This record gives sequence, structure tokens and C-alpha cells, in this order.
Amino acid sequence: MTTTHRHAVTPRFQALLELPSQRLSRSVDMALAVFLFLLLTCSPAYAGTEYDPFEKVNRVTFGFNVALDRAVLKPLASGYDKYTPKVAKTGIRNFFNNLDDVRVGINDLMQLNFTQATKDFGRFVVNSTVGVAGLIDVAEPILALQKNRQDFGKTLAHWGVGSGPYLVLPVIGPSTARDALGFSVDTVVDPIQSIDHASSRNRLLATKSTDRRADFLSFDDLVVGDEYLFVRGIYLQSREYAVNGGYVEVAFDDF
Repeated sequence: MTTTHRHAVTPRFQALLELPSQRLSRSVDMALAVFLFLLLTCSPAYAGTEYDPFEKVNRVTFGFNVALDRAVLKPLASGYDKYTPKVAKTGIRNFFNNLDDVRVGINDLMQLNFTQATKDFGRFVVNSTVGVAGLIDVAEPILALQKNRQDFGKTLAHWGVGSGPYLVLPVIGPSTARDALGFSVDTVVDPIQSIDHASSRNRLLATKSTDRRADFLSFDDLVVGDEYLFVRGIYLQSREYAVNGGYVEVAFDDF
């Protein structure tokens, strides 16, 4: 017999689990949506397990992503982190976090969490105006409106949709069928994606990705053993943490 226990996550491990959200491009998201929906409806939920039926393909994609990161993304992020003044990095991060509050608030509404939606949209309005287009986060220190994390993957989980199989997406990275579908839906409500001017949109997306990657440079040395298995475990635990509101479930066999 197996007993499941819920354990709170320590602050440092929480930071590691809160992996930066990624977005699928418009050219990919709708094409994947139907395929991912079929995966979700045809696959068992496998909640709390590392269900990875596509591991061979995932490992190939993972290798490509690692090579891309080491050749391009990490060097860019390292240079950005080293040469960009701290005040500028804080402003950039606040700016993108502010835009993210639009998506967060919409997902609050889809989860029928109207109180939290009011807070998150309130953050967006206050920081977009008083905070100078979101460059300064005044909502948290002055109004105690803390940054909230929501996405459509969590909304699907809220309504009982299982995670489906683990996937590694090219460039995007670790995911599950549920989260990949969630990312594609979140793209629709991402304010950056609504910018018609392609070069401006792409510059913003590139800056956002570089800033997010720089935020996790300090965790690169924490990888131990099989890098693929390590990243898979961290990602799946991060999503379990997010869905369960700050707890991870650990199963123990009863003797």
C-alpha cells in the first residue's frame, strides 16, 4: 500500500522549481494544439509520476536544446548579466512581469478566482501607470499586491486535466502535453505577441528570453548525474509544486 504525503517546498528549492515560462510562436502553437489535445485525451493522467513514453525522441531534442543553449543562449545571457547595470535589469524584469500580469489575470478568471483576478489586474493597472509602463513595481511594496504565477496549463489542471506524457520541445524545452497546450493558449493573450511590427516583437521576445535565462545562470552548476533525468525531474516537480499551491507530493510504500 502506498501513502502520499504533501511537503512544503523550501524557499531556495522553490526558486529552482519556478522555471521561467516560455511561449510557443504563433506559427507553431495552433498546429500543436490539436495534436496535444489528442495526447491528453488518449493518455492516462499519470499524476505525480514521470510518464515519459517518448524518452528516446525527447533525449534527441534535449541534446539539441542543450547545444543551442551552450552555443548561443547562455553566452548571451552571461554577457547581459555581466554588463547590464542592476537597475536596468530590475526595470526590464519588472516590465515583462507587468505584461505577464495580463495573462495571469485571465487565467485567474478561467479558474473562477475572481478575488485574485482583481488583484492581478490591479497590479497591472497600477504598475502600468504609476510604475511607468511597468518598469517600477510599486504595487507590491505600496499596495501589498504580490506577483502571482498563473498559466493555462495550471488552469487545465484546475479543471481536472491530467498532465499527459512528458515532452521536450525544440528550443522551448521541457513540457508535458497539458503544459504545451497551455503555452499555446497563453500565447494568444500575451501582449507581446499582439504587436504587429515583427522586428519590435522579436526584439522584445529576445530580450525577455535573455533576461529569463540570465536569472537562472546560478543554477547551472546544480545539475548532477544524468542531465536529462535531472531536468525532467525538476520540471515535473515544478509543475506539481505550481498546481498544488506550494507543495509536492511524495509517495511512500507502507510496510
